[in-house]
Amino acid sequence: MHEYAMKAKILEINPHSPLIAGLLNRVSSLSTDEDQQDLDAEVELKEVASILVDGALIRSGYGVTDNNQ
Repeated sequence: MHEYAMKAKILEINPHSPLIAGLLNRVSSLSTDEDQQDLDAEVELKEVASILVDGALIRSGYGVTDNNQ
């Protein structure tokens, strides 16, 4: 069990990072009202989050699946 814990990778997010704070502001500003939802903004935020996770995976030595195929 100890060996598994030593090999486990952990993604740490700095909540004080300007990038993360900006993402939080953008998510907080999204409307929860179905009539006023900004679907383009939601798609954009999901894309940014995906890019951040993929970048972290690459820097950690993991491969990233090609979603274009």
